[in-house]
Parts: sequence; C-alpha cells; structure tokens
Amino acid sequence: MNNYIQNIIVKFFNDDCSSIELEALLNFILTEENYNLFKEYVNINHLANLTMNKFDKESLIDELEIKIKKEKSTSRIKSLKQNLFLAAAVFICAFGLFNLVDFNKIETESKNIILTTSTGAKVILDTDEIKFKKLDGIVESKSNALVYNKDENHKAFVKNTIDVPYGKRFKLHLSDGTMVHLNSGSSFTYPVSFIDGIDREVFLSGEAFFDVSSDSLNTFKVVSTGSYVEVYGTKFNFKDYQEDNFSEIILTEGSLGVNNTINNSETIVIRPGDRAKVNYAESGIEVKEVNTVLYTSWVEGRVIFRNENINNMITKLERIYDVVIINNNDKLDDQYINATILTETESIENVLDYLEEIYDLNYQILNNKIIIN
Repeated sequence: MNNYIQNIIVKFFNDDCSSIELEALLNFILTEENYNLFKEYVNINHLANLTMNKFDKESLIDELEIKIKKEKSTSRIKSLKQNLFLAAAVFICAFGLFNLVDFNKIETESKNIILTTSTGAKVILDTDEIKFKKLDGIVESKSNALVYNKDENHKAFVKNTIDVPYGKRFKLHLSDGTMVHLNSGSSFTYPVSFIDGIDREVFLSGEAFFDVSSDSLNTFKVVSTGSYVEVYGTKFNFKDYQEDNFSEIILTEGSLGVNNTINNSETIVIRPGDRAKVNYAESGIEVKEVNTVLYTSWVEGRVIFRNENINNMITKLERIYDVVIINNNDKLDDQYINATILTETESIENVLDYLEEIYDLNYQILNNKIIIN
C-alpha cells in the first residue's frame, strides 16, 4: 500500500477527503486483496470508530459512494474552475508544449529519482552509472545533479520529466544556465534545450528553488496546477503540492509576475522579500513580506520552523523523510513549535525524540509509519 492511499485512509476517517481521493479509495478497495490491506491498516492504526467486522465491504462501498456524491454536489464551482484550467492546458499543448506534468500527487515507480525521456524510457538518476545513451540532449552528470548544455541543432521541443520521491532532493542545470533545486515529492518537466524566440517554459508539481539565467528576449515561465510566474532573471522558491491546494512563491532576488490561472486574475508583480500565495479555492493573490530564509533554507539542507503549527510540521516531515505520520494526540493540534532541522545529519528519530521531550508524547515506528500518541 503506497503513501498516497494511506494518507487518504486517514483523511477518510477524519471526514476530510476530496471527491477525487474518495474515488481513489473506492477503486482501491474493490479488489479483495486491497480490501484486506485496508482492514489490516485500519486495525493496526486504530483509525475506525466502529470495528471492521461490523463495517463490511458492501457498507464501506455504500458509504464511499454517498460521500462522493455529497462532495461533488458541494464543489461544482471548484470543479468547473479546474476544468477550465485543464482546457487551457490542452490549448497550450496545441502550440507544441507536450508531455505536461500529471498534477496528481507524485507516485514514483520506486524510491529512486527517475527521469522519463521524450520516448518514455526510464533512467535512474541517483546511481553511479547513469545511462547517458538514453538521455535526450547534450548532458553530463555532477554530484546529485544533471547539467544540460545548449544544443543549436534542436529546432523542436524535446521534453523530459524528473520525478523526485519523498526523502530525496535533486539539482538540475538547464540548457540556458538556469539552476533548479528540486525538493522531495516533486515532478518537473522541462525542454532539454530551449529555442531562441520561444518562451522558456517549464512545469512543476511539488517544490523547487530557481536561479534563473537572465535573458531579456526569452521570458522564463514556471507553470503549476493553477498558477504561473514570469521572470527574466531572478531567484525564487515555487511550491505547489497537489494536497496543499495552493501555490506559494517566495522571491529572494529580482522581480517576477504571479498569475492565478484558475481564477483568471491579473498578473501581480512582487518584490524581493515578498511571499505570493495563490489559493485555488479563492480569487486573487495574497502578497505579504516575509523572512525568505524560512522558506528557502531547505536548499542548503536546513528546514526552519518558526511558530509552526505541529500538524503543518508533520506534513513537511512526511515529505522530508518519506514517512507516514499519524497523529493521535489531540493535545498537539493547537501547539506551535520553533526548531531547525539539519536534514542531512538528523534522522526522523532525532526529530521525534525532540518532540517527545518537549511535549511529553510517545511514538512508535512500524516500517515507514509513525504513530504519535
């Protein structure tokens, strides 16, 4: 059972699932083998309020179908906006922008960092022997990074996609000199070589820090689920995880424009030190001044929490360490924390021991599942 389904099960018993998540859970339990996995997971983690021998498969299916209908009936407007965005994405494809990112939560095929070429071939990147013959473009490898060089012979778009699983990070040098740091749980689609006279457009699901090479003639664009930014040469952090339902752009240097494509808002130009938040359930873009280090330190292997809600911290820990954390301690819901984690040297056990000492909680670890009581 993968992390995506496990998180949906937890959200199901908290009555916090979207219709898409409910349908994913319904499709999962339709097979007897998966239904048995569902029962085993629920029993181990004590999620249900009623015992599973009373909550049989047929009643579970009925419950899911009722919830799906209810969720869909109360989210028609939101669904319409999402459909409009998908239609816009198809329109973009007509102009040669192929292989768009699948914006569902990343389901990597393994615990490895995977590159998918334009032909569909899979290449493992976090290995000592990268198969360069399978890669498109002029490319070389450095420590935990790929470096692309401009290829003057490229006259059409050739796009690759890199999927970075939870628990790992990766660095990419694009053919125009732009540097991209990819955070855990991210998927990034990009041209192996940019073409003069055409916007430098890339697609992101997850989180990345961009150091964009200056080019006054060819605009650099980052497109996500429902937002995009335009820059000419700047440094910024772009976060858009599917489960968050918002985009967050932190500008550290230069200037850029932010656009909410779902709500068709006007482009907002932000300055260094600004945080632009695009909430897909609302119109407009929220802009405020922040301490950018709190949002970008992950690039250097430090994650800083300042007055952070514990549940938000748990979500970040799941991505950083590739674990599933189930918080059964209601007393933590209203707690806030200040801490700095050195992700290269501190394990999830180190972090949990710290929380145990501060909040007098206890936890147990089962494989990659952590239960807090």
